[in-house]
Amino acid sequence: MLLVFGGVILGTALLGSDASLYAAEDAGHHAGPPLHWKTDLALWSFVVFVAFIVVLKSFAWGPLIQALDEREQRVVTAISDAESKQRESEELVKEHTRKIEAAQDEIQAMMVEARSDADRIKQDVLEQARQEAESIKAHAVDEIERARELALKDLFDQMNSRVIDATEHVLGRALNESDRDRLVEEALAQISGSSN
Repeated sequence: MLLVFGGVILGTALLGSDASLYAAEDAGHHAGPPLHWKTDLALWSFVVFVAFIVVLKSFAWGPLIQALDEREQRVVTAISDAESKQRESEELVKEHTRKIEAAQDEIQAMMVEARSDADRIKQDVLEQARQEAESIKAHAVDEIERARELALKDLFDQMNSRVIDATEHVLGRALNESDRDRLVEEALAQISGSSN
């Protein structure tokens, strides 16, 4: 940096001294664009230009290029991260879609199973009700049969006692046990024969 400033100051000083020399020499000449080649002016212009390029490269272009490279790297990284996140989100969407489809299939299976269970329970309840009805009917038939048998036994007992009483009255004497049994058997035989 000092070199550049030194060159600029030196070049200015030399140009200034040359300019005063030329001004003194060319006092009679008209002022216009310089048409003659001046080596020292070209040399110092070149030195200042090179110094300017070196200063720009070290203090401006280097950091500028480095900042642009860092920015480019950040953009590339951001794009890569975005693409990665997009792929991940697409995978998540596909996974959630598969899970939703699996859940819908499971719900359908559960509905079918629930209907099957309801039908089975309905059949079980109907079968149980039928069995209970059959049991109640069988019990009622048994009760009726017992009541009929009791009524018939009561009827036969009353009939036996009346037949015995009527026979004893007709005969005018009391019947013994064997006569009573024989009369009851004959009466039963007659009733059985008439009911057939």
